Amino acid sequence: MITLIHLLLSFSSLLAIVFVYLAITEKDLIKAIVFSAGQSISYAIILQLFAAPDVLLAYIAVSVGIYSALLVYVVSKTERFDGGEKNE
Repeated sequence: MITLIHLLLSFSSLLAIVFVYLAITEKDLIKAIVFSAGQSISYAIILQLFAAPDVLLAYIAVSVGIYSALLVYVVSKTERFDGGEKNE
């Protein structure tokens, strides 16, 4: 019997795959970072459903917080768009 937890796991996994695809194909690096953070949030939901609060707290702090902030800082020092072209 499929429970609500199984449905949430399936939905979060599918959402993470969609965010990964969008992050890989995006030319705007800031949007790619946002999609990467969305993928991290989907994984955080999965970790919560697996009842792993200690791993979840560390994962949120590193992947959603520090990693995204560091990438935004690095992109601010370089070109925002992939390939050096500005898409308007």
